[in-house]
Amino acid sequence: MTKLNFVTACVGGYPMHYANVMHRMVRRNLNRDFDSYCITDRPAELDAEITPLEPFLNVTGWWNKTLAFSPNMPPGINFLFDIDLVIVGNITEEINFCIDNFTEMATYRDANGWMGSVMSSSFMMFKTGELTHIFEDFKRNWPALEDFSGGDQVWLWPKLKDVMFVDDQFPLFKKSFKFDLAKLRPDGSGADVPKTVDPSVKIIDFHGVPKPHQLLDWPLVRQHWN
Repeated sequence: MTKLNFVTACVGGYPMHYANVMHRMVRRNLNRDFDSYCITDRPAELDAEITPLEPFLNVTGWWNKTLAFSPNMPPGINFLFDIDLVIVGNITEEINFCIDNFTEMATYRDANGWMGSVMSSSFMMFKTGELTHIFEDFKRNWPALEDFSGGDQVWLWPKLKDVMFVDDQFPLFKKSFKFDLAKLRPDGSGADVPKTVDPSVKIIDFHGVPKPHQLLDWPLVRQHWN
């Protein structure tokens, strides 16, 4: 059986608590063996079961996820989640489906097609060594890419040829808090949480604001984000 690696990137702005909680949520909600890794500059702050990976380049922000395409990653199938997701249900069926069916990459669609990018880089699955051209291209062009309009997923999307979208099979697998679940207030003062969420939703994506730590009074976050 091919080794499965769960990978996060936590370099710079986010507290390491976010990475630790993300790995705990996956551990509770994925019924298969996997190894935990985190690309980070603060290895001493990781939970003991997470193996730290020193950043392969000195990059900033969301670009650290791009380092996971390095040939220096552990062998096997890698799946990455952004650390500002909240897992609210068991994801075993969806992850197993991805493993059994993807070729180049499994991901899901961006909630609003950010700057023409169909994919969302907040979930990606690929094999170590098979997309290293992305890492090499990135390495050649950094740091000029730091201010690339739209960021990592807008830069990455045109470089992929064979993408499997999980939401074609599981349309409720991941939903955006801002665009799919919350009700935005007309005065721009924030968003109201939904009273109920479809039980088929497994992951809530808190891209932008608010972040999970700002919504601990919502029972769904309080129950699962720990």
